[in-house]
Amino acid sequence: MLKSIMGFVSQLALAGIGTLAFTSITSQSTFAAPMLTLKASFDGANGATPYAALTPAGNGLFYGTAVDGGDNGFGSIFEFDPSGGGITLKASFDGANGANPIAALTPAGNGLFYGTAVGGGDNDFGSIFEFDPSGGGITLKASFDGANGANPFAALTPAGNGLIYGTAAGGGDNGFGSIFEFDPSGGGITLKASFDGANGATPYAALTPAGNGLFYGTAFEGGDNGFGSIFEFDPSGAGITLKASFDGANGANPIAALTPAGNGLFYGTAAGGGDNGFGSIFEFDPSGGGITLKASFDGANGVSPIAALTPAGNGLFYGTAAGGGDNDFGSIFEFDPSGGGITLKASFDGANGATPIAALSPAGNGLFYGTAADGGDDGFGSIFEFDPSGTAPVPGPLPLMGVTAAYGWSRKLRRRIQQVRPGFPIGC
Repeated sequence: MLKSIMGFVSQLALAGIGTLAFTSITSQSTFAAPMLTLKASFDGANGATPYAALTPAGNGLFYGTAVDGGDNGFGSIFEFDPSGGGITLKASFDGANGANPIAALTPAGNGLFYGTAVGGGDNDFGSIFEFDPSGGGITLKASFDGANGANPFAALTPAGNGLIYGTAAGGGDNGFGSIFEFDPSGGGITLKASFDGANGATPYAALTPAGNGLFYGTAFEGGDNGFGSIFEFDPSGAGITLKASFDGANGANPIAALTPAGNGLFYGTAAGGGDNGFGSIFEFDPSGGGITLKASFDGANGVSPIAALTPAGNGLFYGTAAGGGDNDFGSIFEFDPSGGGITLKASFDGANGATPIAALSPAGNGLFYGTAADGGDDGFGSIFEFDPSGTAPVPGPLPLMGVTAAYGWSRKLRRRIQQVRPGFPIGC
């Protein structure tokens, strides 16, 4: 059985990756306080274990989801004020309206947001919800029933015609996942296409519009080699078309959405594979060029990139890796597609966060904000600020932590993921 997303995350501290750091208070590592700054910590009451990227609200605030915590323990929606207001609980999931949201919120253009929850809803296969930040809270809009998909991990993608498309990691005609259409005006969820293994299986990532009415996406498993695939989705009725398959050498098991490069190409991350088996950055040419390995992670610059790349506006991209870096708690890296490869920019140390799974969100002032699934003041995760123009890392002592702390965080994360997706196989 192929490793699932649960396996990748849970093994960060078990596969020789997360057992090197924090062994002695006399050990030396690096930190880059001017580059990576803790802005706020989750405490359980306002949410816990944020997996998703922050969504800007257009007024200087950001909104996001947390998998756990909130009033009922089923996760929360929070507001983040980077000017110093910290994290404010806005709404809590209760199971009926959804449970354990993993994906980022999608703006609806009318002040509302839409999102997916991996569990809960009418059938406990997950839900689509509406969030009103003005005080309306969370409203159940539609429930997955297995036939139209199950357990949506990804954010929703607007189609520009009032409809919204998304992926579900399970369900559909073959049990390998589905692509669905959501009509927020009341049409509910409509199955548009099903994965069959050959064209991919278990899609965790959101769809990326190509600008010609088509969408592209990644599937974690399946394809020609079982290492995952890149597919094309035509909502007009052609369904899912396999475009390229991962083979391990160019990457394996992609979890993140594709990022357009503006020249007809797309860039993305694969959680495994590449030259060292720690993950890769690849280029995808939908015109037929397939998948090209662009750079490989080596542990020092990161391990297991789970999030999509974020364009910096200068031809460079920034991203997060869930493990590796100076302290084995994850990293922020810079990717230069012109050939500069992957450059470590900042490392997480537990205090400023650990296990960053989400993409970075630009703030419009040269800064980026992001979430880390663990660490922070209370161990429930953090929101951090990343300044790519900050000073270079300088030597400094490691925090007073042992290997037990690193392993403990990984165990806690694994338990939470297992609770999020009951009934689905955990990586073996």
